[in-house]
Amino acid sequence: MKQANKNSNDEVKTEVALLSLEQSCFNKDWILRSHPQEYIKHFICLICNQIANNPMDIECPQHANMDESLIAGEHCLKLFFEKHNNSCPIQSHSNCQYSRSNAVRKYIGDLTVTCIRQFEQELKTLHETEREGETREVIKCNFQGKLKDLNAHLISECPLNLINCWFKPFGCNYTYHLITNMKLHFDLVTQLLQSMKQEIQSKEKQIIEKDNRIKQMERDFKQDLLKYRADIEMTKKDFNDKEKQILSNHQKTIKSLEEKNAKLTQDYKQLLQKLDDKHKEEEKETNKKEIYQQSTLSSSGTAFDLFRSSSKLLNTFIGHTGCVWSIDYSTFDNSQILCSGSDDKTVSIWDLDTNKHIQSFTGHASDVHCVKFSPYHHNYNCNVVCSSSNDNTIRFWDIKQNQQLRLFNGHAQGVNCIGFSTFNGGHKYGIFSVDFSPLQSNNSNSYKSNNIGVIGGNGYTFCSGSFDKTIRLWDIETTKQLIVFRGHKYWVKSVKYGSNESGIIGGSNTILSGSTDKTVRLWDIRTRQQTQIFNGHTSFVWVVDYSPFVIKNNNEIIGGNVICSGGLDNTIRFWDIRANRNELYIMKGDEKVDNGILLF
Repeated sequence: MKQANKNSNDEVKTEVALLSLEQSCFNKDWILRSHPQEYIKHFICLICNQIANNPMDIECPQHANMDESLIAGEHCLKLFFEKHNNSCPIQSHSNCQYSRSNAVRKYIGDLTVTCIRQFEQELKTLHETEREGETREVIKCNFQGKLKDLNAHLISECPLNLINCWFKPFGCNYTYHLITNMKLHFDLVTQLLQSMKQEIQSKEKQIIEKDNRIKQMERDFKQDLLKYRADIEMTKKDFNDKEKQILSNHQKTIKSLEEKNAKLTQDYKQLLQKLDDKHKEEEKETNKKEIYQQSTLSSSGTAFDLFRSSSKLLNTFIGHTGCVWSIDYSTFDNSQILCSGSDDKTVSIWDLDTNKHIQSFTGHASDVHCVKFSPYHHNYNCNVVCSSSNDNTIRFWDIKQNQQLRLFNGHAQGVNCIGFSTFNGGHKYGIFSVDFSPLQSNNSNSYKSNNIGVIGGNGYTFCSGSFDKTIRLWDIETTKQLIVFRGHKYWVKSVKYGSNESGIIGGSNTILSGSTDKTVRLWDIRTRQQTQIFNGHTSFVWVVDYSPFVIKNNNEIIGGNVICSGGLDNTIRFWDIRANRNELYIMKGDEKVDNGILLF
């Protein structure tokens, strides 16, 4: 058999039964033929329960106190890690620690064993019987040596090396046979050739059938092509006839539309004349109503001048490179000053006496939506302007020093509007306090208590409304955010502080807001809660304010408990805040001319 292995190196392969000496653990029953159980019990792989091949010591600190031997075959351990996500085979935990056990490897390598192929043959032939009329020579291997020498024996010396049959691809599955017994193999080749011949004949028949089908399809295709050509010619003729008919109808339609257009133009001119006459009548009625409303103002009410259609443009200030979103007016050092905010990201200061542009502040990173002069700083002889921007920030600018004074950063989106709490003569007015706003507290539970206290700084506050749907209250001195009001469903477009002088319920502890969610809302600074909501606008609410008028409703003087709001639905609405009443009065604009109420 050795000589046969040398002469047929390309066809014959050596097989190792039951185990691979390079990977799998060793069969325990095979080792027990040469050694007692007590001698090998410390060499058992804890995973497969066989004799460990290339033993590895498990050294995890989680089971360092266990007395038994903790070894595993290297191949078994790798397979266990792959199937159990690197979990320890002893206890379920990660980061299993192990190392090569050289001492145990040496002991196992020195174990005395018999040939593994001889062991396999004895197991297979234990209950087998010879076929009738056939004799088979039994080959036996008498190897007995150390386990570490077995691999060399199996490769080069073992007489039980099996020969892979040359005719295995043709169906031969005999394990024991002589290569010289060729009749069986030739019969196998003959059977395979006969089968291939039958398959070839079957394929040729299929090819002929497919050829016939292809020819029939070609004949059918030619017939269909002739039919489609005839249909195309018929379609072309129908299309030409319909095209001529459509053109004729089109010319008739154009002539009819021209006649209708001339008539509509004439009707439109007549309608414009009627609308102009009606507009003049409505203006007369409006003037009468305004004269009547002015006559009903009480002597304690706030006086105002009606905006006249004869108002003239006094001056134009040019300097911004984008739309101007907001302006404010102030007097300082006997000078009249105007500030403006634009989508060119700048805040500009203008002198109304000289009509000159004084300076610009360029710190915002996006559109400036709102600008206001700070009444708090004005009281201390400092001219400061406050601005809010689409860059989510609010900034205070010192006009004299030409620099940024404060930065308030807390909104999650652009800031639309700002409003300052009432201020007079160096004192901050509240419900219970003269010097400090009652909303502030040093207590750690300030957001859970209504007790009056003081947060660091002088306590003067302002509020802001944002695209992030919130209203936020800020301390000017400390730049801290004091309160966040949430309730609006969309952008907050306008906010106004209440005042004690207005006589409104809640006084300076009230904030009024308007939003693109079409609602007007009132908020109580002391309770940090929404107190009322007014629904009625059919489009965005753009501006809100406390009414300066003395309102009479059914001969009842309402006074300061009236708020007003303007929106893109072209209406100004007056509301009685007592008991959350409905509108007192609605002023409607011209839907065809006006584009909404944006400012008061």
